Amino acid sequence: MLRRPLLALVLPLAALQFACGGDSDAPEATGDAMDSPAASASEMAMPTLAEAEALEVRNARLPMARTLTGGQPTPEQFAALEAAGIERFISLRPTSEDGAGWEEERAAGGADFARIPIAGAEDLTRENVASFAALLDRDGEAPTMVYCASGNRAGALFALKAAWVDGMDPAAALELGREAGLTGLDEAVQELLGVSGR
Repeated sequence: MLRRPLLALVLPLAALQFACGGDSDAPEATGDAMDSPAASASEMAMPTLAEAEALEVRNARLPMARTLTGGQPTPEQFAALEAAGIERFISLRPTSEDGAGWEEERAAGGADFARIPIAGAEDLTRENVASFAALLDRDGEAPTMVYCASGNRAGALFALKAAWVDGMDPAAALELGREAGLTGLDEAVQELLGVSGR
């Protein structure tokens, strides 16, 4: 007797979700998805790569779900990315670098912000990679932007995290780093991972 009214409620909800989703590639609604609306809301709020490129974020990449990488955003880009759904910003630039250092004040009371100063290859340490991994794990589902001047250091940290923390095969970790923006530090990362060549 109770099945029919319950079914009558579930079907209109499913139809509403299909009508509002608009994405045929979206995951099917399951009990788990319905139990975690915050994750779904975060996923839907994440800006697309096209939106980041339209904002002219330097070297914008979307190497994994809910994670944007690229170069230093301007204050205007920072605000637009936050409005588009980025909840967490991680800068890999020392505050002494030109154009960096204003974000702490800008982010106060708004998006979550953290800085791990990576000046160059000498800062690609296990300690810094562990700090980076801890930041990412703290709010794993939060739409995030990781940036430096060009995206190169972001790619380096993603590659090292993938291998050293997540246990990914070093060659696959290097490719992930490249997808995230690794360029100038490629050789240093290859050496740290014990891989060579392209």
